[in-house]
Amino acid sequence: MNLIDAYVYEVTRRLPKKSRDDIAMELRFSIEDMLPDSYTEKEVKEALAKMDDPAVLAASYRDKPMYLIGPKVYDAYIETLKLIFPWVILICVILNIVASIGMFNGEESILTVIINTITDTIVNVIYAASQVFIWTTIVFVIVERVGLSKNDLPLTKRGTPWSPDDLKDVQIIPAKKIISTGEIIFSIFWITVWAIIYWNADHLLGIYSSSDGNGLQLVMPIFEQNVLLSYWPIVVTFIVLEVGLVLYKWVVGQWTKKVALVNGIIHILSTFAFLIISRNANLYNEAALPYIEKTIIINNVVLSNAMDVLWIIIAASIVISLIIEIVESYKKAKI
Repeated sequence: MNLIDAYVYEVTRRLPKKSRDDIAMELRFSIEDMLPDSYTEKEVKEALAKMDDPAVLAASYRDKPMYLIGPKVYDAYIETLKLIFPWVILICVILNIVASIGMFNGEESILTVIINTITDTIVNVIYAASQVFIWTTIVFVIVERVGLSKNDLPLTKRGTPWSPDDLKDVQIIPAKKIISTGEIIFSIFWITVWAIIYWNADHLLGIYSSSDGNGLQLVMPIFEQNVLLSYWPIVVTFIVLEVGLVLYKWVVGQWTKKVALVNGIIHILSTFAFLIISRNANLYNEAALPYIEKTIIINNVVLSNAMDVLWIIIAASIVISLIIEIVESYKKAKI
């Protein structure tokens, strides 16, 4: 580990992207000016010890002053909010969706249920996020004012003042290679949504019609729920694999060749299983096609051909998206 690179990284990662390159160059010049031509690691540590703590130095570069939360706990405060907010939002969204599905009795129109669910979710997310922000801020203000240490310098994750030896633990990760917390949260949210839809497809996915001004009403489901649920061992297997993959990404925190390989294998297998299952003719409601023929007055052969073309377009789109995702993940892993 190059200690100079690690120190520059620790400072610039706390700064806006637009100013990182210039400040990084300035810092390197400043540090190298303090060193002889052929310097040792000990001399680098001695030079870095004369520099400010990376958090303090980064704070001095920021345009916006920090009056309420000072440099001592500012980084920990921001990191805590970044960690908590996505999970609060995810939990609120999932709880509201599950509650809406659980209370759905078929008497209200599906459009009304969707609008009420979205409205309730937004209100609950705003309320929960504001509570988290207020109480987290209060806790950090108290921590800073009361003080956890007699030292005025910012504390590291180990609760000790910073020293050049801490740079040995720094892992420099290019921004494009990082697997963000937001990506992890979105993946879990997406898996949850698909799982909910799978076990409730008979009253979520279907043909809807509006009559007498009562909004959209479910006329009939598209899928035969019994046939769809007969694939539950395969579906559960891939849900477990997807959740495991998300947790693996969370632990690693960046795209590596191993992560890209595991990601590619699981997604290829899940896509293959989806395409095989979707070709089962018994999966679809037999009454759906006659209803569509009668509603839009279309020839049976033409409708069947149109459905085949639609399936090919959907399948091709999924495969192309999969290929793009795999290529992009390998590009990130090679950075």
